[in-house]
Amino acid sequence: MLVIPAIDLMDGKAVRLSRGDFATRIVYSDRPAEFAESFRKAGARRVHVVDLDGARAGRPVNTEVVRAIVATGIEVELGGGLRSLDAVEQAVGMGVRFVVLGTAAVERLDLVAEACRRYPGRVVAGIDARDGEVKVAGWEQGTGLPALDLARRMVGAGVTLVEYTDVARDGMFTGVDAAGAARLQIGAGVPVVASGGVAAIADITACREAGLAGVIVGKALYENRFSLVEALRAAEG
Repeated sequence: MLVIPAIDLMDGKAVRLSRGDFATRIVYSDRPAEFAESFRKAGARRVHVVDLDGARAGRPVNTEVVRAIVATGIEVELGGGLRSLDAVEQAVGMGVRFVVLGTAAVERLDLVAEACRRYPGRVVAGIDARDGEVKVAGWEQGTGLPALDLARRMVGAGVTLVEYTDVARDGMFTGVDAAGAARLQIGAGVPVVASGGVAAIADITACREAGLAGVIVGKALYENRFSLVEALRAAEG
């Protein structure tokens, strides 16, 4: 099972939010690439990067920081503001390995299908939900769309991996929704990575035991709840 450390970007800095609320921003570093390098050295294969400014603006913003993270040599998956084919192509051109499409999945399924056609196996569905309802635009807008429905639409468009975030848990150390992610995995028939609420090694174990493809870990690492090495070991079982 993959353990994917997260780096959220705002104003060129590595930050974390609580429940997706931009007013709760905590800045952890003004050199995010150094985090990426430390994650690579600890054994992580991939890093989850979110351009929070891009998510709000609807277009990539922190591109130079993303380039610096890519330059460390770790696999990068990037989300936030990728709402056009040009933006997807720009990300891939910078060396980003996987693109995470969230808002675009709701508003432009044709874009998702075309991105999957051009970059097979490299398009990830980012499904962020609160109380089962998909949220978009940096989690600030509701859609009325159930997470499972969106997952099935994305699979139909060609997506082969879903990353599911329980927005209400994100950054709150309340425990990851491994069971909910597993239900989504079964219902949509696609591998799912869980995100949001990871607080302890037990959450990593829960995701592994639920048969998930992976888990994204952010604030728990920054707050030293456990080390990445410990998380990677727990993922192996």
